[in-house]
Amino acid sequence: MTRLYLVPVGKDWIDHFESTVSTPIHLPEDHPIPELEDFSEVRIWGTTKSKRKRRFFEAMESGDLLLFYNEGEFFATGRVSQTFENPEAGNWLWNSASSRFIYTVTDFQRISIPRAELNRILGYSDNYIPQGFMQVSEQAINRLLQQYTSVEEAFQDFRNSTVDPPTAGDQMPHSAPDVEEEDQEVREHTEIQWYLIQLGLKHNYDVYVAKNDRNLVYEGQRLGEECVDSLHLTGFSDAAMRIIEYVDVIWLDGDYIVKLFEVESTTNVYSGILRMTDFVVKVPNLAVDMYIAAPLADMEKVRREMDRPTFRHVLARAEHCSLQYLSFEEIREKNQTVERAGALQTVF
Repeated sequence: MTRLYLVPVGKDWIDHFESTVSTPIHLPEDHPIPELEDFSEVRIWGTTKSKRKRRFFEAMESGDLLLFYNEGEFFATGRVSQTFENPEAGNWLWNSASSRFIYTVTDFQRISIPRAELNRILGYSDNYIPQGFMQVSEQAINRLLQQYTSVEEAFQDFRNSTVDPPTAGDQMPHSAPDVEEEDQEVREHTEIQWYLIQLGLKHNYDVYVAKNDRNLVYEGQRLGEECVDSLHLTGFSDAAMRIIEYVDVIWLDGDYIVKLFEVESTTNVYSGILRMTDFVVKVPNLAVDMYIAAPLADMEKVRREMDRPTFRHVLARAEHCSLQYLSFEEIREKNQTVERAGALQTVF
């Protein structure tokens, strides 16, 4: 199961956080951290040595979720990339050799969640304040799962609690996401969704688009324009329906699911894979082809994540399902072929 960590950042450390997490640190060729020899820049953070923190730190795995806290609110999220213990790294980065439990951070994003709101979700007391780096307990995770179908779904909901854009006269924080890059990712995601919708329709499938994406527009046309408005599937639990309603694109033959597509246009590929495997767990006897669509440049990363033991274990038990990688480039090419020559005998 994906772990969730709370990471308080004290007032004495917030400047360090801004310079090594909010803003990736550029690593000179002669830096003294052998674990980062293949990196030119990285977001990186750490915690000091104690038996309790060591236990939490040693449980950390790539992909685990991070919530950063400061002065009454959780202000940023990220994921663990790699971990290592190196007091020299802490000394070089922050002049703190005691900060020896080091982890690199990916998928960083600013958010704004009041402490009281997260306390409510996790079942903590109203006045609870995170004291030191900690892993959220199984009991608190179970409380969270009373509201969400998975920890990943909760994480994505937290990430929607983004910082309001600055008003006139305010300066954008130097750590804010690159707006142009973010817009490009959104446009590409919508473009690929549109092509998958059109390919499904042109091959005589009913097509469903994620309920939160129906009103997105691509080249002047609403994504959900010719799609079915809702799913009418028999024998599916409420939990399974809550998962599948947010799958990016679904091809249907009547009330039978033919193919599921998750489009991943950002550096994060966990949410799509997790949604697919969560669905398989809820409906273990279903036979369906599932696809993670991502840029060709991300192929190795996607395949690596799909091959994680947790996902592999789930899929091994779903004998009639398949989870495959599909590149944006292939989707664009198939769309051009169909527009030029008509429907294909086999699309994917």
